[in-house]
Amino acid sequence: MDAVEMENPGIIYIADTAPKRVKAYILEENEWKDTGTGFCIGHIEEKNGLHAYLVVNNEDAPEQVLLRSRLEGNIEYQRQEETLIVWKDLEGHDIALSFEESAGCDVLCEFIVQVQKKLESNISLVAVKSNDSGVGSVHKIITGPVSLPSRDLEQNEQSLMEALRILNENVAFEYLKNETVEIVLQSGYLDIIIKHFHEAEDKHLIRDLLLLGNIVKTLILYNQRDILEQMTDDERIMGIVGILEYDTEFPASKANHRKCLDSYGPGFKEVIPIDNADLKAVIKKCFRLQFLKDVVLVRFLDDHNCTLIHDIIMDLETCIVDFLQVDPFLDRLMDLYDEQAQTKINEAELADKRKDGIKLLHQCVQMSKNLEHVDKSKFYKTLVRKPLFKMLDYAFRVERDDSVRILATDTIITIIEHDILLIHSVQNERLYYKEGRLDGSDPPGEEIQDGGSQQDLEQDEERPKSGTPTTKDMSLLLILSTILLTDKSPGLKEQVAQALNTLLHPDGCFGVENGYEDSPSRSGKNGIELISDVSYDLDMSSQVLEKSDAFFESRMDTNSDQLMAEYFSNFYSQVAPVLFGPLIRTNSNPPDRTLQGRDSNSLLHLVKFVSFICTEHGRRLSRQFVLENGILDSISELVSPLYPLQLRLTAVRCFKNIMCLDDDYYHRYMISKELYAPIFGLLEENLYEDNLANSCLQDFFKIIASNCLGAREEVDIARPYGIFKTTNFTLLKRYLVQKYGPLLERARYIRYVDDILRYHQEQLVSDNSSRDNLQLRSTEEDTKGCKRAHSEMEPHEIGDTSQSMNSESLNFKKALDKFNRVDPSSAIFGEVVRE
Repeated sequence: MDAVEMENPGIIYIADTAPKRVKAYILEENEWKDTGTGFCIGHIEEKNGLHAYLVVNNEDAPEQVLLRSRLEGNIEYQRQEETLIVWKDLEGHDIALSFEESAGCDVLCEFIVQVQKKLESNISLVAVKSNDSGVGSVHKIITGPVSLPSRDLEQNEQSLMEALRILNENVAFEYLKNETVEIVLQSGYLDIIIKHFHEAEDKHLIRDLLLLGNIVKTLILYNQRDILEQMTDDERIMGIVGILEYDTEFPASKANHRKCLDSYGPGFKEVIPIDNADLKAVIKKCFRLQFLKDVVLVRFLDDHNCTLIHDIIMDLETCIVDFLQVDPFLDRLMDLYDEQAQTKINEAELADKRKDGIKLLHQCVQMSKNLEHVDKSKFYKTLVRKPLFKMLDYAFRVERDDSVRILATDTIITIIEHDILLIHSVQNERLYYKEGRLDGSDPPGEEIQDGGSQQDLEQDEERPKSGTPTTKDMSLLLILSTILLTDKSPGLKEQVAQALNTLLHPDGCFGVENGYEDSPSRSGKNGIELISDVSYDLDMSSQVLEKSDAFFESRMDTNSDQLMAEYFSNFYSQVAPVLFGPLIRTNSNPPDRTLQGRDSNSLLHLVKFVSFICTEHGRRLSRQFVLENGILDSISELVSPLYPLQLRLTAVRCFKNIMCLDDDYYHRYMISKELYAPIFGLLEENLYEDNLANSCLQDFFKIIASNCLGAREEVDIARPYGIFKTTNFTLLKRYLVQKYGPLLERARYIRYVDDILRYHQEQLVSDNSSRDNLQLRSTEEDTKGCKRAHSEMEPHEIGDTSQSMNSESLNFKKALDKFNRVDPSSAIFGEVVRE
């Protein structure tokens, strides 16, 4: 509205336009006749009332009028392309104005729009553009008369039928659609149809009820946020949901949406009273939109409608999450889990509130999944700064309801999947503040928000003296480990295992399933995938260890790398002994309590975790822990017939993953301890069976055979006479054939077993041939040397030389034999490794 109209509401004001250069044309006998070039203006004449004209004056003789056309009646003006306006006046003349510039055409089109809105409501302006394909044209209404549904307070079947027709027609054109939406919002049309709905329901006017249902659905198809938000207001939601209970597809039946919505109560359950009325309205609206999308309109909505409702819900959820970060609501919620603060609430009521608090926090975290990454991080840090672990500790140690404990686990999984180090970085950010203080005061602009901050800061006596953060707090991992070992719920165990997988993966949260596969995903020797490894000797000297540590430190150029290294070091010193406690053997003795008494589901997860840490963690840390604690011995025991088949096969897969690491110490340890014996017991049980166990064992032999073949082919290229290269897999092959040869002969129908036996036979022949060739060459060289020097040597010198050569040849032969055989005593610290 113009300033003049605002000061004088009864006055209509439309300004004349500036002159714009045009050519005017008249259609005569199907040909456009050029009537001249001039300047066109939009002019308002107040003689005998207000009238609007398009006037073109001659360019050369301004007093001469080339065109004077009144805007009246139901004339339709068409803007074609960018510079042309065409219309037919009430006398039937076809007129066209061709503007020199598109800006001039814009000015006159805006004049037509103002005239239509304020003076001549029946005229219209339509934009006509060629189709992209060049065939036909596209019409778009810029302004024009709009048919609108009746806003009378008293409605009937005829008025509803007409309203439905108008709404369906107007949705096809953007201009008509926008005008309709504006009228619906400003005139209270929703209140009118809700009022008639109650009357029609009382009088059992079924046709009216069905028409009202279609009207509301059509309004939803307008895909306008303001309409949807009006529908979900407190005073309208029940009426809208009631109208949508009537569907023309099922005219003989009625849904019960109102009863379903009412079953949730008139409001919502408040664990902690919410004082902010606006927040309450946002929460209610969020729930109601979700109810409409998932229940009431689930069969009706298209993708565009679903996207709009989803976007509205996301915006509302963002408002809720933002509120939680600045309001003391979270502090009051966490106080429920403070034993000292809860004295006024009886025990039963407090237990219910604590359950509901866990459910509420889970809902908030689920809402945050749709936020931007930065906003999620901010919210999760706020949660961790609060006493979040008081709630989790209660859920895991006190609460006995499995459903509630699963929600708590899912909450922490969501946070750690977002950022594996977020929890630890927030818990230790106080160390930055503490180290940054010179006078004992808080840093300017910063405030520690953990509650009891000074007391908490004093609890860590071993914190570093630099400003570097640490990851010493392993409380979360210890809690999850305890749940995995002690809880009886399989579903909760699965979620806890997922959380531990995420927390223990060195890459954060990207692809944590590798440790669960039948074959590892890292690459190393002989084409097998391996983790990068710098010196794995468990008996290394202090100088070598210092060099190794220096190498690792040189690669850790960021605080994140240092945090990661310290994080896993603390895991192996504090958490791993608890997590893998059932598998640990002290002094090579079996555990105090036999593994048979353990829950097979827990053991299954532990075996998977052993495979996981061996293949995904730094080799030195993981291998030292696994071998020193005899964990592989326990896993070998799990392959025995005393345990369920699934657990036995999981243990075999763990061994396969460790074999594929191609690590010298793992291979020699497993051979010297005879850990493969239960696997061959499993083979004997399923020797001629066609089942999962047989398939798993075939894959076991396939790994050995393929790597032995690789060793043979690699040497064949370099040495045509065919000496086999000595590798971990050729040593393993030799050991298995010597130890379990008869059983392998019975299993020769398996292709890979046959390959192993054939390679072994070839290697024996090759080794014998190589020794003969070596001895023959040595003898020939000795003979030639003796012949050359015989005339120059004394007899006693000849004897001494012969004895010396024979001694050297014998020593070399002994060394070769020793290298090609496997001595049971040559384990991780054994004689073969050192020599």
